[in-house]
Amino acid sequence: MTILITGGTGFIGAEIVRMLVAQGRDDVVVAHRSGNFTRIADIVDQVQTVQADLGDDDAIAQLVADTAPTQIYHFGATLTGPGEDDPQGLLRSNVSGVITLFEAARQADTEQIIFASSIGTYGRDLEKGVPVDDMSLQRPNSIYGVTKVFAENLGAWYREKYGLDFRGLRYPSIVGPGVTTKSLAQYTSWMIEAAGKGEAFSVWTGPETVIPILYYKDAAKAAIDLAAAPLDDIKTMNYLVDGARPTPNA
Repeated sequence: MTILITGGTGFIGAEIVRMLVAQGRDDVVVAHRSGNFTRIADIVDQVQTVQADLGDDDAIAQLVADTAPTQIYHFGATLTGPGEDDPQGLLRSNVSGVITLFEAARQADTEQIIFASSIGTYGRDLEKGVPVDDMSLQRPNSIYGVTKVFAENLGAWYREKYGLDFRGLRYPSIVGPGVTTKSLAQYTSWMIEAAGKGEAFSVWTGPETVIPILYYKDAAKAAIDLAAAPLDDIKTMNYLVDGARPTPNA
């Protein structure tokens, strides 16, 4: 049995890798684009690493064929900030890359895919003050959110058509150390780090903006817990993962 983690050197993916290694797994394959192993530097010799770009369909297909994973944690993606600057690049990684990955997984007899989705799948036409849940209307207002809705629905189709055990988590803003990529809600980590250094920080949203947040280790644990849940308990396939709801001036 091999476990493949795309985005395995990233914010949540690296923590999933850590948790799997801590469980004694010796069959973990970390797929990465950058070659930066800072987040897993102390355990990198306990996993297999493979460099592959999600925007390169041939590389992704080869990655899955070579590793023949029983389980995939798909946590690699182009995020909101870079995606708005380069929407075509985002579509290559978040749409074409997903299509290639899912089909390669089917051909490799992969049993399960755990997918990192986002509250970015929501957006327009939500009633103010009404809590969002698993079944809330999804009409995203970012290209990133659009690609996540696509991947969720493609995964659901692969489950219904081929029996692939697809499960997704719609994450809120993830809080933790060392965030480097700007996105709509990533101020949540940077304002905490700035405060810890005694530095001022300018938030780019209004003072009463409410964005739910979740600690990065809890985000990783949620993925592992979802993967371990009995198949009969998986009803909606895509689950909203909620967190605390502070405002910037809290």
